Amino acid sequence: MERARLSLLLVAAGSLALWAQTGLPTGRELVVKAAADLDWKPSTELPPGAEYHLIREDPVTRGIQLVVRFPSGYSVGVHACDADETIVVIKGKLAVKAAGLERVLGPSGYAAIPAGVEHQFTVKGWGSCWYLLTTAGPFKIRK
Repeated sequence: MERARLSLLLVAAGSLALWAQTGLPTGRELVVKAAADLDWKPSTELPPGAEYHLIREDPVTRGIQLVVRFPSGYSVGVHACDADETIVVIKGKLAVKAAGLERVLGPSGYAAIPAGVEHQFTVKGWGSCWYLLTTAGPFKIRK
């Protein structure tokens, strides 16, 4: 049940983000992947331990859609990104601290972080955290 719910949530979140950026599909290939089929890669932008699965990269804006997973206890220190980013938590709990505000987000919780705003992430609870990341431009972290 949990795996089916996670797969459905991944497809729905990816579809909504894609449609929001590009409108309804216009003959492009439909891609559907179950959580068990995701191709995880280690992040080169984040501290060791973070992994991601690329859903899509916009050829014009270079904005991306990723599923990101952090292990239990993982943390990303204070940083800023060059593009607006939106995260939607899929699984687990993620503390997001930005602009003097800290919130712990669970599944379906989200944060919209404008480009240049310093922020940090910390996984809370016992398990890992998965989230959908969408950026308005290239994913580049400034320390």
